Amino acid sequence: MGGTSDSGGSRGDELWLRGLKALGGAVVANLVLYTGGTALLDIPSEFPPLVAPFPAVFFTLIGTAGAVATFAVIRRVSKRPEHVFTWIAAAVLVLSFLPDIWLLSDGAAEAFPGGTVPGVVLLMLMHVAAAAVIVRFLTGSARE
Repeated sequence: MGGTSDSGGSRGDELWLRGLKALGGAVVANLVLYTGGTALLDIPSEFPPLVAPFPAVFFTLIGTAGAVATFAVIRRVSKRPEHVFTWIAAAVLVLSFLPDIWLLSDGAAEAFPGGTVPGVVLLMLMHVAAAAVIVRFLTGSARE
C-alpha cells in the first residue's frame, strides 16, 4: 500500500488543496474557452450544453471531484500514483468524447437541438483543457 497512517493526514490535506486548485484552474480554463468559443464560433443558441456557462462549470465540478477521489485511491494503492493516474485520466478523456460525438447523431437531435461540429469541437476542447489542468495540479507538485 502506498499511503501510511503517519503521512495520511498531511498528504490528504495537500491533496484537497491541490484538488481545489485543479477545480479553480479547470473552471477558469473552461470559462475562457466557453466565452471565446461562443463568441467566435457559429454555435446555435439552443444547443443545451453551451446555452450558458453553468453546465460547463457544473460538469467541471463533477469531473474534478471524481478525479480527486480517483487520485486519492490510487495514491493509497500504487507505488507510482502519478503515472497510473495520468493514464487513467487519458483513458477517461477519450471516453468523454463519446457523448460529445453522439451529440452530432440523428438520435441526439431531438434531445439536444443545435448540435453542430463547432459546438461539439468546443465541448471536446473544454474536456481537454479541464483534463490537462486537473492532471497537472493533482500530479505535478506531488513529485518530491
